Amino acid sequence: KIMTPLGTVELAVSGDGVQNYVEALTPPATLLELESRGIQFRYPTAQRRPYRLMGGLKSTVWFDRYGGMDPKNPEDTPSVLNSVDQLHRLIKEYIEQGVPSRKICLGGFSMGGGIALQTAARFEGSQPLGAVFCLSSYLCDDSMVWSLLEETRTNDTNRNSLLSSPILMMHGESDGFVLPEWGERTRRRLADLGCAGVRPLVSIPYAGHEMTREELAQLFEFLNTVYT
Repeated sequence: KIMTPLGTVELAVSGDGVQNYVEALTPPATLLELESRGIQFRYPTAQRRPYRLMGGLKSTVWFDRYGGMDPKNPEDTPSVLNSVDQLHRLIKEYIEQGVPSRKICLGGFSMGGGIALQTAARFEGSQPLGAVFCLSSYLCDDSMVWSLLEETRTNDTNRNSLLSSPILMMHGESDGFVLPEWGERTRRRLADLGCAGVRPLVSIPYAGHEMTREELAQLFEFLNTVYT
């Protein structure tokens, strides 16, 4: 990996071909501008694991689920922690190569957005992560993230990146797979628990459960703001 003084963006998304998909939707001039500013993208992949929603067959997912997609279902925290450890090791590698944590932005689409929030909530570096983005995703109502944020507030500490990092959440307004209100519920709860950097949910018109050109354009604008 060639690291740069400005920063590295980790895009935590599952599945093959995501990099090609993102680059196909992004104007070449935008990619060149980001590259000229030293912003690099990394596309870590989730491990294959048995997935209950596929009858226990192995799938490349960041975590397992109980019951279904509804956030009222309980969180499978052990599988979440496995992926959090994977991403923390990657972040540690970047920091050891000279990239400060404030120059690392962690985010993703769908499950990738959820695991980005989970990872940031458990990151305890000397400085917080530069930013977090979460596209078409949410946290379960009983997620351990909520108790971690409560604990941090109770102990009057700031060692939780979600409390101080800018957080961008976006959602397709016609998403029938991960409902927009699930994303808004997560965003609102983050704000209520003291995440000062969380922004209003950005709704993408006519979009379903997908990344769109418009959404990526707004994401890159956000990243340019973070790395100004």
